[in-house]
Parts: sequence; C-alpha cells; structure tokens
Amino acid sequence: MSRLLICAFPLLFLPAAAMAQDQDSELWITGTAKIAVADPTDIEFESINRFSDDSGGLYEIELAGGLTQEVAKGVSIGGAYVRVVNYSRGRVTRTEDRFRVQLGLAGNAGPFKLSGRLRLEHRSRSDGDDTGYRLRPQIKAPQPLGKSDFSLVGSHESVIALNDPDWGEKAGYDRMRNMVGVSWKASKLLSIEGGYLNQYRFARGNSRDTMDHALAVSVGLSL
Repeated sequence: MSRLLICAFPLLFLPAAAMAQDQDSELWITGTAKIAVADPTDIEFESINRFSDDSGGLYEIELAGGLTQEVAKGVSIGGAYVRVVNYSRGRVTRTEDRFRVQLGLAGNAGPFKLSGRLRLEHRSRSDGDDTGYRLRPQIKAPQPLGKSDFSLVGSHESVIALNDPDWGEKAGYDRMRNMVGVSWKASKLLSIEGGYLNQYRFARGNSRDTMDHALAVSVGLSL
C-alpha cells in the first residue's frame, strides 16, 4: 500500500489533462555534483538541459553553483547563482541571471524519508529592465524497494511569481511540476533517477493553459 501511495502522491496535484489547451513532449537532463569542503558545508554544482518538440530541440540550459550548510539535523540553508540561456530552433532568444537562497528540510514520516525546500529567486532577464521574484516550494518522498538500492520516488513543486516585472510575468501561482519515477543508488558517490514529469502552466490573460510531458533523468555525484 505504501508503494501505491508514493506513486500517487504527486498525481493528487494534477489538474485533468483535458483542461490543458496546449501540450508538448520534452526531455530534461540534470547533472549535479556535491563536494564536501568542511563539515557541514558543501559546494554544489548543477547543470540542466531541456529539450522540446515545440522548440525544435534544446530550449533551455541552466548552470548553477553555490554553497549549502547544515545548521541543524535535517535543516540546511544555501545560496547559489544560476545562469539561464533560452533557445528556439538553435537560436538564443534570451538570457537570465538568477540569485537564489533556500531553506532545506529533511525528516521521516512513517515509511517515507521526506525532503523539502523553500527557494526564493531574484531574476534579471535580457528582455526587460525589471527584477522578478519567485517562490519555489518543493517536497519529495522516496520509498525504498525492499533491501535493494532502488526506490520509488514522487515529488511536487509549485512555482509562484511574487511581482509583475516588465518582461511579462504576472504575480500569482504560475505552474506546478509533479514527478513519479525510480532512483538508483549506484554507489556511495553516484545516484541516478529517472521518471515522468508533468509540468502544468496556468494561463495569464488571453493565453492558454499548457501541459508539458517530460522524461526527466538526473545523475548526481557526492564527493
């Protein structure tokens, strides 16, 4: 029963597929590296590459670097700089600089080892002069498959814009991301995760709701 619950967890947040007016198929590839520099401080690097049918291939690259420090058992704080480049059919359409701070939490809830974070982003884009602020809470719950190195995993993330910058983003609940998949602890240093990710964007003004169906693959190193 617990395995069924972890699979269903993110689906509780999905609106009916019929509500989406536009849909796209995508591939998201993430690589992360965490390097312990001094207990309890880690340097973290992240690379995200996103591909889309509608955009004719690669449409977004995110490169991030930052620090995370555990301040209490199951509680961490961190900050990072992120460079984002967007493409459409091989051409750069805009760039973005982000500075983010976040609070991380981890603990147990019955059979689940829950983790979550509350992230605040400061965003500057090449197609505008204003600064945008965005809140991104996330919760994640893995469920080990017996005594194996595999786990079922489900996650939910909300993306909430906090203001109305001149480049078009409107304040309010912007999108949700829900994922179900399998993670594999290949070794003490290497973990691999893959699954289905559904991203639902809510309409603003005369635009339509959109739904993205993504195969999400993540490879993580802990050094």
